[in-house]
Amino acid sequence: MTARIAVIDDEAPNRFYLQTLLGTAGFEVQVAAGGNEGIALVEKERPDLVLLDLMMPEVDGFSVCERIRKGPAGAGTQIVVLSALDAVDGKIRALELGADDYLVKPVESRELVTRIKGMIDRADRLRQQGSQARGRLTVVAGAKGGIGTSTIAVNLAASLAVGKGADAVVLADLAVPVGTLGSMLNIEAPDRWAWGEALASGASAHRLSSYLMHNPQVPYRLLPGLRRGSAYRDVPSEAISNFATSLRGLGEVIVVDLGNQPSPFAPPLLREADVICIVVEPEIICVELTASFLDRLRSTGILSHRIRLAISNPHGSLQLSRTEVAAALKMETAAMILYQRDEFSAASKRRLPIVVQQPQGPAAAQFKELTQALAAV
Repeated sequence: MTARIAVIDDEAPNRFYLQTLLGTAGFEVQVAAGGNEGIALVEKERPDLVLLDLMMPEVDGFSVCERIRKGPAGAGTQIVVLSALDAVDGKIRALELGADDYLVKPVESRELVTRIKGMIDRADRLRQQGSQARGRLTVVAGAKGGIGTSTIAVNLAASLAVGKGADAVVLADLAVPVGTLGSMLNIEAPDRWAWGEALASGASAHRLSSYLMHNPQVPYRLLPGLRRGSAYRDVPSEAISNFATSLRGLGEVIVVDLGNQPSPFAPPLLREADVICIVVEPEIICVELTASFLDRLRSTGILSHRIRLAISNPHGSLQLSRTEVAAALKMETAAMILYQRDEFSAASKRRLPIVVQQPQGPAAAQFKELTQALAAV
């Protein structure tokens, strides 16, 4: 497979030179003319390696390096700084922010190509030696309670499981400190925080998988939630960040119900997610809160191309149309889930996702639309 390289440099001659040199050497090369454009390129395309200039207007290379490392592509992408700056402090800062190497311009063309090939070959060997699987991570969150975030997560996971193996999809209950998904799915979850001790000692995917639970009627496995009184706020931030990465090793697809309550799990999971599904009810207060939530996400470096909106209508009344919601939030909506009270009530009584209870019904079609929109990210 051809290795892919992203070049982030504000100077057009530099981009042209590197694209020509590396393309001739057999690499697939994409370029970006600035920091934000480069971050978006890396998060969308997931290149094997990034060549990054430091001195760029608006967003400099140091910030770009840090944001790539904290984003969803951070663990799997190598970053090489290519800069005319030769100061030791700059080199140290770049390496501390996550750069894998620092080369001072001008670099002889053969040396640059050889170094890049060596880094990519080493990464390939590590992957072949059994590096952790990286499933697709989808986070479902909302800015307000009572809007059906958990119902969206439960049904989205079931829709994503269509056509996949029994162990392909995992739903993680992190709407802390509630832990209600077990009840919704008729899974007798523990009355305590079952996997908390594993988290404190550095939870690997292998250890977390031993806590997964299953209802044979539901096509995915559940990582049970936290109960009230759990000491989740005492866990070191580094352990929670490692947990967010380890979740990817649990399956081909991982859906996280983050709910609407602030928690230590939210920042690393939102940074790590491949796609964030923001649930919004079509009424004025919820839309205003969602606008503030979106602003907070963007202020932390999470770009809009990773975010999708799902309108949830649990109360059966529409104050705002789909078009009005999109206009107010300046973002198109991926799907609208209209709650047919009798159908959802019947599914709830059977403790099943409605897309399992009525796979040919209108709700299943709406969740299919949402699934397709999220898959396109």
